[in-house]
Amino acid sequence: MKLKRIISVFFTLSFLLILSSNGMAAGMGGTPPAPCGGAFFPPCPVPLDDNIVLLLIAGAAYGGYRIYNTLKKNPA
Repeated sequence: MKLKRIISVFFTLSFLLILSSNGMAAGMGGTPPAPCGGAFFPPCPVPLDDNIVLLLIAGAAYGGYRIYNTLKKNPA
């Protein structure tokens, strides 16, 4: 049972790593971004790309999993 869980976690993390690396590789190349954040300019905005979306999805899935297990142990 424990080996089955380790294998499933390994494949899940591998899948997420492959997705994030493809997203980062797609963003490479082209012209460099314009400089910003100098002495008289506000700092650059933080881009919300695919990696942050994947992190939010993983956090929501983990939170749902924890809530499901809590409700399963202590039914209302």
